[in-house]
Amino acid sequence: MPEISVIVPIYNVESYIAQCLKSIVNQTFSDIEILCIDDCGNDNSMNIVKDYAANDTRIKIIKLETNKGPGTARNAGLKSALGRYISCIDPDDYVELNMLELAYTKLKETGFDSVWINIKVFDNNKKRLLKDDYYNKYYNQYTYNTINITPNNINDFPVNSWNKLYSLDFIKKNNVTWSDRLLYEDLEFYYRFYTKSEKVYFIDIPLYVYRLRDNSILQNEKMDNSNRKDIFKVIEKIYIYLNEEKIFEKYKNPFIGMLVQSIERSYNINYIMPTVIDLLKKIDFPCGYEKNDFHYFLKYFRKYSQSSKLKRFFYRCYYNFIYFILTKTIPICKYRKKYRKKYKKYVFRVCLY
Repeated sequence: MPEISVIVPIYNVESYIAQCLKSIVNQTFSDIEILCIDDCGNDNSMNIVKDYAANDTRIKIIKLETNKGPGTARNAGLKSALGRYISCIDPDDYVELNMLELAYTKLKETGFDSVWINIKVFDNNKKRLLKDDYYNKYYNQYTYNTINITPNNINDFPVNSWNKLYSLDFIKKNNVTWSDRLLYEDLEFYYRFYTKSEKVYFIDIPLYVYRLRDNSILQNEKMDNSNRKDIFKVIEKIYIYLNEEKIFEKYKNPFIGMLVQSIERSYNINYIMPTVIDLLKKIDFPCGYEKNDFHYFLKYFRKYSQSSKLKRFFYRCYYNFIYFILTKTIPICKYRKKYRKKYKKYVFRVCLY
């Protein structure tokens, strides 16, 4: 049995896959299997993979029936993985040759469920590496390599799956998966994992090389309206998960913060508006409203209300939104009256500015 299973979802990356596979097969830690998930692209990527597989028995090809996206591809890799640990490497990126060895050593030393690895960015247009300290803006507040993940800081870190090494046993035990057939699939995996695992070891050496390119999936998403709603579908899945695990009360504030940030970062407010309103109507705080749940709900929206995009969003849907928060969210009449009187001015301030 291999110690590490490396999952590589592959879709139309013929210009980059060779460099990616070369960096994996030549790792100083060799006790690995390389699961290449064929996501049914239409270029020469898989022929290149087959050439590598002919010379390295550690490479296994798993073919999906149709194109289903990186989340579904990684989930297929999880089902087939035989290793004790999981590494995800995107096919247009590459890694330093000692990355898996250092990550494996730290995971064994600490006994944690995952290790995070610093990255460096390769600008594909400029054909050069950018600053090595890409993640320092996220991690420099921590003095030590051990990071404690809490509800207060869970939204402070990049959620990408590809610069980490995970315990497969922990993943299976806690049913941690990526979102199927949706972009932003890393977000659900991140929340499922780090609401259960609260200690991370961070290797502050840039060993993962992320390729910044114009025609990547998320860059294409900026040009195509069809997938812009995916982030809110993923957030709804996270909301369902938090309630199923009975931890929504604990993660309520970061959940709302994540939702508001996603609205603010959306490219087309008009397009996402119906999806967001539908999601807002589904939020059902499990705790009694006498504990000021509604206050915290509004507090988060007020916190981000300086964003011009958020103001435009609320202005364009404020009839639906006000009706929702002033009548639907508070089911008990005496509390509804109390909160309407106390917070109505703030709601209209956010909506109408």
